[in-house]
Amino acid sequence: MAHQKVDIELRVLHVRAETPQHFSVVFERPRGFDYEAGDWIDLAFADELRGGRTYSLSSSPTEPDLMITFKEGQSEVKRALAGATPGDRMRITAYGNDYEFQLAEHRDSVLIAGGVGVAPFRSMMKEMVDARRSGSLELVYLNGTDDFLFKDELDAWQAELPDARIDYIVTKGLKRKDRERMLREVISVTAHLYYVAGSEGMIESTEALLDTMGVDHDDIRIDSFGGY
Repeated sequence: MAHQKVDIELRVLHVRAETPQHFSVVFERPRGFDYEAGDWIDLAFADELRGGRTYSLSSSPTEPDLMITFKEGQSEVKRALAGATPGDRMRITAYGNDYEFQLAEHRDSVLIAGGVGVAPFRSMMKEMVDARRSGSLELVYLNGTDDFLFKDELDAWQAELPDARIDYIVTKGLKRKDRERMLREVISVTAHLYYVAGSEGMIESTEALLDTMGVDHDDIRIDSFGGY
């Protein structure tokens, strides 16, 4: 689904700390709001006239609420999100999926996440579990520390999905060559589609690595996380 402009009011239910550096904002799901795992929303504060910041939804379409997840920061936007209270109002000004960042049925998939880039993959895995969808899925999750977002949930879902595998890689202290060597060791080169989500730098280096491994560029999907 390509993106579409909308004006949908959101009500904050609560904010929770996922790790010491990451927060999720949970919203009441607007009546009739349908989306797919991998979709993003443009989120604006109630007093902003238009536009917004883009966040991938970390909630699954099978869950009753909407959720975004972000890394803490000193920007005005991040401080406002972390400090949101129940009942606060925000708005969705657009939502969708421009780059086919959705799991394809009957296709093996490798998901490569850098830090908070795991957010859309949480959505995808949760939907697979709830919908009892089959398919080979490999999640390669790179993080600066061993404090991985959603790890308990991901591990539980991996146990429920017979053809799922998760590889956790702590990148702190790793040189680029070491990181690439570890990725080569765990990434399957027989998968049909590769999904990469994280910072721009992480995406660029991962795309370059996949290219050297013989992956067709048309089989790579990206979701770039900005700073805001």
